Amino acid sequence: MATIAPARDTALEREAERWMNDPYEHFGYHNTRIHSLPREEVEAVQLVAMNLRLAERRGQVQVLGKLADAQGIGHLDSLDAMAPLLMPHDMYKSYPVSLLARQKFGPLNTWLSRLTRHDISGLDVAQCDSIDGWLTKLREETPLDVGASSGSSGTASFYPKSKRDYRLSMTGMRVQLAQSFGQDPRPGDLDDKIHAIIPLYRDGHASMGAFGKYSCEVFAKGDPAFWHYAFDFKLSSDLMWLAARLRAAKARGDAEKVDVPASLLARREEWEEAQREMPNQQLAFVNRMIRELQGQRVFVMSTSNLLYAAARRGLDEGLSGVFARDSVFMGGGGAKGVPLPDDLEEVICKFFNTPRMISTYGMTEMNSFSVQCDHDRYHVLPWVTPFLLDLESGQPLPRKGRQTGRAGFFDMTADSCWGGLVTGDLVTIDWDHRCACGRTSFGIEKKINRVSELQGGDDKISCAATPQAQAEAMDFLTGLEG
Repeated sequence: MATIAPARDTALEREAERWMNDPYEHFGYHNTRIHSLPREEVEAVQLVAMNLRLAERRGQVQVLGKLADAQGIGHLDSLDAMAPLLMPHDMYKSYPVSLLARQKFGPLNTWLSRLTRHDISGLDVAQCDSIDGWLTKLREETPLDVGASSGSSGTASFYPKSKRDYRLSMTGMRVQLAQSFGQDPRPGDLDDKIHAIIPLYRDGHASMGAFGKYSCEVFAKGDPAFWHYAFDFKLSSDLMWLAARLRAAKARGDAEKVDVPASLLARREEWEEAQREMPNQQLAFVNRMIRELQGQRVFVMSTSNLLYAAARRGLDEGLSGVFARDSVFMGGGGAKGVPLPDDLEEVICKFFNTPRMISTYGMTEMNSFSVQCDHDRYHVLPWVTPFLLDLESGQPLPRKGRQTGRAGFFDMTADSCWGGLVTGDLVTIDWDHRCACGRTSFGIEKKINRVSELQGGDDKISCAATPQAQAEAMDFLTGLEG
């Protein structure tokens, strides 16, 4: 049964505001408390927060105002009433692609400004001549730290994430990963500097660069001696986009026609050489960390295949248990075209001295990562409302029983944007049965599929919003000049 909005409760509104503003501080940075709340209480706070955010953001995020006005939505009476206001993830790459090719960053700024509450209208980007230059100017002169990705289709996404959003994301990682559920946090879990080992880049606007930088703030407490990265340079968003356009041209069967500036195309060999050298450089970096930080508590965010390669070599050389037992290892990222061995987790855990590999589910468009429990469920934080949407209609499926549908979320902590998202993922949730791990929070089952893969490579997202409202919002968003 859908949660019905109660009469206005100022105490409930105050609680919702605490969750929206800094939930980790509100719950004392206590992972077990966060995941032990009664579901009825959680849904009541979520509904109040939705209405508080809607009242605030519809006048700040222009595209949300268009979407809400076109459907006459001013108040939400239930959680499911949010569905018509969830925005498809591909909205963040809805700009005319030709603007990037022509290096027209003024119109891109206009497009981006319609997706965020932060005022960037006065920022002069006329002198920007690259994606990196544009994103760096936004980072340096506004509250934003825009998350960029090349996109598998070859079209870069730009999500107007703020610096506060990133810090909240990384704080959530530390709170959930450094503590054992069912136990009080130890002082060191919250306050100690932990060596952050990132076998990637010092910086960047894509998550693989940005998260490294923010891990220094949260895990290393700002101490550069506790922050370790493989590549002492910034991951270039221009080169990522170049690689994506090259892939798209090859897929079209026209590898010679790549619509990027000539100055960027000239850097093709630079990117390709870096990609060839990367695996060996990353493995050498991890091996150096093993030598230098033996016995230390570390936080490692890496791909599983890289950790396995280092661990397998170490065990073959007679080494094991190299880091402190309470270290944190977050793997993932797939096998990069190479099948992963059956003994992957056993080898990694034995060598690095960790009880288990930890996996998370999340995305740039959300602040909140769901951490996998011992029973293989990704537990959704209480300030995030999950939705399962019908693939055909986009309407929410019943919040009861075991359901499989397109994942949607509303993250009430979103600082820069609306916080309502429709993803490209097909997930399963058992709404009725509490997970055997003891957490009361809803758990997403381990098997997560991309809808595009199930539909032959194309994902035509159906939203709960009316077609006219969707069209009006998109026309407003993409109606640019230049």
